Formats: sequence, C-alpha cells, structure tokens
Amino acid sequence: MSRKTLVMLILSGAVVAIAATARAQATAPPADAPVPWVIQAEQALEANRPAEARLAAEKAVAETPENPSAWFILAQACHAAGDFDAAIDAGQRAATFAAVRASACYNLACAYALKGDEANAFKALTAAKRAGFADRELMMTDADLESLRDDPRFVLPQARNYFVLKLDDGVEVPFSVDLPVGFDPAKAYPVLIAPGHGKKVEGNWGGLFWGEDTSQRGWITVECPSFLTVDPIGTTLPLLDEIDRRYRVEGGKFHIACYGPTSGPAFAIAMAAPGRIKSLTALPGFPVTDDENELKKLKGIRISLIVGSNDAIWLLESQRAYDRLKALGIECYLEVVQGSNHLLRDMFGGELAERLQLMRQ
Repeated sequence: MSRKTLVMLILSGAVVAIAATARAQATAPPADAPVPWVIQAEQALEANRPAEARLAAEKAVAETPENPSAWFILAQACHAAGDFDAAIDAGQRAATFAAVRASACYNLACAYALKGDEANAFKALTAAKRAGFADRELMMTDADLESLRDDPRFVLPQARNYFVLKLDDGVEVPFSVDLPVGFDPAKAYPVLIAPGHGKKVEGNWGGLFWGEDTSQRGWITVECPSFLTVDPIGTTLPLLDEIDRRYRVEGGKFHIACYGPTSGPAFAIAMAAPGRIKSLTALPGFPVTDDENELKKLKGIRISLIVGSNDAIWLLESQRAYDRLKALGIECYLEVVQGSNHLLRDMFGGELAERLQLMRQ
C-alpha cells in the first residue's frame, strides 16, 4: 500500500476546496478551533506515527460514522501499524462508500495479500478495478502485492491510449481512449464521449466518474477537451467520425457525459447531431437554451440529469430543465443524490458506470 492510494480522496477534497475558495474568509474557523480528528489522523500518518493516527481515526469514526474519509484513514492507520485484521475490518466499511471505494478496495487487496489470503486479495483487486482504480504503476511496484505478481490472476488495469486528432484547419486536438477489458476489434461496444485532458498528465491515472470502471463493464471511453474549445460542435463531430473510423460503435450512436461548464456545449452537440447520440448524462448540468425548437431536437436521446441535494442552484436549474424536457415529450430522468454537493462523490466507485449501463437499453 502507498500514500498514492489516497489519490481519489485527496483529489475529491481538492476540487471541493477550489469550489469553496470564494467564501473561505467568511467561513474560516477561529484560529483556536480544534483540528478535526480526520485531519489529525492524516497528519499523524504523514509523520509516520500510525498509533497516534489510529487513535485519531477511531475518534473520527465514533463521531462521524458516515464519513467515508474517517473509515478510509482508519484502515490506513491500522495497516501502517501492522494490524491487518483491523485494517480489513475498517477497509470493508470504507469500501461501502462510493467516494473512496476504488482506493479502499485496493488497500484491502494489500492487507489480504500480506496475510497470505490470495483468494480475497484478488477479489479485492477486481473490486478496485471495477470501482475505477487504474494506477498500473502502483500495482506493478507496490511491495504489499509482491506475493501476487506471479499469479495469472494478477492483471493490471487497462492501459490508456493517447491520440491526436488533426482538424481541417490544422488545429490538433488530443484525446484518450480506454478500451474495454478483453477488447475485440471485430465487436461493437458502447462508446462514452466525456470531457477530459485527452493527453497524459503526470499523476493522473483516470477519471473520477469513468475510466477503468467503464472498461470493466465493456465500454470504450473517450476523453477529450473538445467540449470547452471555441467551437465545441465543430471539434467534437470530427472526433465522433474518428472514433467511428477506429472502432465499431454499438448501434452507431454515442453516449455523452458532462459536468458543470461542459454541460452547455454537450447539449449543443447533441442537438446538432441528434441522430448520432444515444444518451446524455449530466453530473450536474442542463441545456442553456430555452428555444423549444432546439430542445425538441433532443427527442430520441435518453437524458439523465444527476444533481446533489445540497447543490442548491444546480438542483433548481436541473429540476427546471427536467420539467421543460418532459413537457416536450423528451425521455428524461432526474436523480437527486441525497446529501451530495456539486462534486458528486456518490457517483465515484463505479456508481456512474452502473447507471450508464441503463442508458444502453
């Protein structure tokens, strides 16, 4: 196990922190306010004081038993202290939370491997990959997994493929492709088009909502920054042509996922080429036009709007969009994730991947 296994937890917190910057001064705690137990536990782990980290984490889970970070840190502290049975108990609880499921399952595999329980170690590794864990380098080098590497069941996550699309005007657009496990070029697969870097970024081994978890379920996932270009339609439609050329697309139609500022362009793309789109999932998001003639172009496309119950403005706009689309006879679904904020952490860990399966029907 490595500190890198905290990546999904830390990244989630970082995004939330960025979103909260504008109101930081107004909500900052007093200088003498007590440090939360979870943070104390993490600081103790960083300082290689596992016993102290465990005590703080135990207090965190006692005070906030529904906090995924608390259980995740407790499992890590127990693991660092060499108490693998306790690490497994806490890790199994952490793995019930989508927000930390991928890394929690990976850490469970490490603990089982160190106990010599290969059967459960491989079950946990499979669960980690289905939840989106895709750090190939860590799996190849982590000393905790040394006993498993010569076993044929030790299979690394799928390798991400990187390409560049050259548009007619000479502009080059990067995109990445995650192929499904056991990819067969003669077979048709559902294809998800999603926002992302499209190029290799150091330390970034996958998306929070899609990637290895969609690969494990038989999807081709394409990440590209085209949604946020000056001309998202003119950039994305050639991308669809390129994917059509490279792979067999199930039903000849694509699935689109988007979030926040990418949702307006995503809906515009769907309205520009409705015959090529099977579904559109927004996490959260909504069309930015009220033009009924434009919105009617979405007929035949399955629309899913997912929004957190605590994300007040986006919830209001998502509800408004849902009502408007339903009134126009468009197949549309609204899922309000109770207790979630703008960053839908409850859709991590393979949760969105499971919902995408329903969009194929």
